[in-house]
Amino acid sequence: MFTKAAIGLLAVPFFADFSAATTIPEVFPRESSSGAARACARLKATFPDNYIDATSSNYTTEKDVNWSTNCRLPAACFFLPTSTEIVAQGLSIVTKANAKFAVRNGGHNPNIKFASIDGGVLFDMNRLKSLTLNSDKTIMHVGAGNRGGEVQGLADSAGKSAVTGIDMDPGISGLTLGGGYTHFSQLNGLVTDNVANFEVVLSNSSIVNANATHNTDLYRALRGGGNNFGIVTRFDLRASPIYNIWYSLFLLDPKEYTEIIPAIVKVQNSMEKDPKANVEVLVSAKGVQIALFYAEPESAKPEIFAPLLAFTPMLVVAPPTNGTVYEIMKDMSSPKEPLVRMVQSIIYKPSTEFYLAQVKELLKVTPPGEELDLVLAIKPMGSRVASAGTKQAGGVPNSLNLPSIPQTWGSILVQYKEDKDKDLMTKKLRDLDAWMTSNARRSNLLLPNLFANDAGSSQNVMASYGAESLANLKSVSRKYDPAQVFQKLQVGGFLVSKA
Repeated sequence: MFTKAAIGLLAVPFFADFSAATTIPEVFPRESSSGAARACARLKATFPDNYIDATSSNYTTEKDVNWSTNCRLPAACFFLPTSTEIVAQGLSIVTKANAKFAVRNGGHNPNIKFASIDGGVLFDMNRLKSLTLNSDKTIMHVGAGNRGGEVQGLADSAGKSAVTGIDMDPGISGLTLGGGYTHFSQLNGLVTDNVANFEVVLSNSSIVNANATHNTDLYRALRGGGNNFGIVTRFDLRASPIYNIWYSLFLLDPKEYTEIIPAIVKVQNSMEKDPKANVEVLVSAKGVQIALFYAEPESAKPEIFAPLLAFTPMLVVAPPTNGTVYEIMKDMSSPKEPLVRMVQSIIYKPSTEFYLAQVKELLKVTPPGEELDLVLAIKPMGSRVASAGTKQAGGVPNSLNLPSIPQTWGSILVQYKEDKDKDLMTKKLRDLDAWMTSNARRSNLLLPNLFANDAGSSQNVMASYGAESLANLKSVSRKYDPAQVFQKLQVGGFLVSKA
């Protein structure tokens, strides 16, 4: 099976955002206890069934939901709303207490405090599980607590697919608000472009909807702008007619990378003429993981993939197969392991020489040991992504300001288990990121954009969208959050106030 490290990096984006700066583990102070104590006491009294603290038997289980173990922080209390109205009431309690808070949906972001908090209030959205399809099967109403597999399963039952990430486990919220990498972005745009409507709790606890015709400025800002504007409680997602597809997943020998890389570039170049095709690549010392997708079933292997299908795999995860998008998601998912994860994002113009150089560098600096992973993602993105996304969103562009040129969304993931490896792996991440960034810049390949789902906490994602987009995001933040609650009391995220 593909490793969890690999799947996470291909998806979520990060499992999403990344640039020249480097994520370096920090010692985070506990949030001020007085405001949190007041908020927790009021939340417990008002919503005892939606409340967990250190005296609760399930406190440790709740704390340890986060995918990356360095994000399993001891919140003063966890608040688990079951409706949008309860989210609004809870937010009112927290803001009146002047308490620091964070919001966790799936808990898949590996950045400390982005979906966790040390000593403050954590909103856990996992109980917002409403999941329905409208009568004509075109819109899915998705509560913010759902995970990608649950959403894809609903779409599959109706003979459709959802434009989600590629892994079963990550939550739909962080993925979507960060942009959201998906298999067929040249046809559908990013995940966020397939949101027809957001239901949002604002800082004053009012509940609003944002779409292409109502609160359009907020609708645009939410698509890539992350957690800056409110707490999204429901996503109305367009169902995609893409259902049965062709796919294949396999592992190649990293010793053959000098032959594999030119084949990847051939496929990437051909994707410009055939937007139904996509290739996703993960490289580590353990293997070169190749995922091939074609947006319709094929009786024979698509010719576009011939350069990569010519290699003899070390391991076949899924042979050339026709199946549904949901089936491929299940094939690409695997159990979570309790590991520390750190990430970085970089976006650049495709180049055979640069691909070869970065893989050579990766293999050179990878430390020995089964539990020390250093993984490089190469995710080709075609020139149609931005225009396809704007079309999907009713003519409203998203906030990422992507150039309409072929590009590669690269990212680095390091993961390890033991604290003794922290300094080593942090340095590996820092050094490889610096090497890639400087070499891409020197070769005139580096693009300014960063992908929020794959980015490290010190990367300036919102500024990477460009001055005009950043100014718009800040304007929308001031308009819908005049008290700047989400900038001052919320402890994590790529906040516009820090851009």
